[in-house]
Amino acid sequence: MENKTGKYFKYAIGEIVLVMIGILLALQVSNWNQDRKDRISERKLLDNIHKDFVQNKIQFDTVKAINYRNLATLNGRIALFPIERDSAKIAAFQSYPPVQGISYNPYSSSIKSVINSNSLELIQDKELRKYLVSWEDVLLDYQEEEIAFFKFNNEVMQPYLIENADILGRDQEVLTDFLSSIKTQNIVVSRRNRIRGIIKAIEEEPIENHINEIIRLTQPKD
Repeated sequence: MENKTGKYFKYAIGEIVLVMIGILLALQVSNWNQDRKDRISERKLLDNIHKDFVQNKIQFDTVKAINYRNLATLNGRIALFPIERDSAKIAAFQSYPPVQGISYNPYSSSIKSVINSNSLELIQDKELRKYLVSWEDVLLDYQEEEIAFFKFNNEVMQPYLIENADILGRDQEVLTDFLSSIKTQNIVVSRRNRIRGIIKAIEEEPIENHINEIIRLTQPKD
């Protein structure tokens, strides 16, 4: 009886061990399968972000180039002051390309979707998560300078042009008076200073680095 009891006891222990091993293997397979699904989901998120930010970089480079051209135009015009009814200076002033107002409006829906859906934890790269979380604040900091530029255009420059300039450019005398005015000179200088603010944000704020790093960190790996 003692031998039978011992055999049954060993058999029971063996059964328990086998069951535990089976459970552990099942958990391991389940964890592996969940991790595989998570990596597939992560890759889809990264692909969407990467696609958006490749376009964001193209748009940012365009905005950057236009603002540098705007600055060159305004600096060239300011160098002509005072115009004082000088026809050669007036012709030179008009020869510069127009200042083009352009704002940076990047795609951010992929990042917002990740953050709002609590999918951020799927992204394993901690450095990338840092850039994604801070992107909105970095973008808003940069856009403050653009907002100041467009606010000046809409609230100061446009009303002044409507009241004082010959927008059709048909009356040379009105044009001469307009460009000879000290107020026109001051407005051109003020506009240049706001473009300088945008250029400073481009060069000193972290926005361009954020764009480049997000592209790099979301790049598909072969």
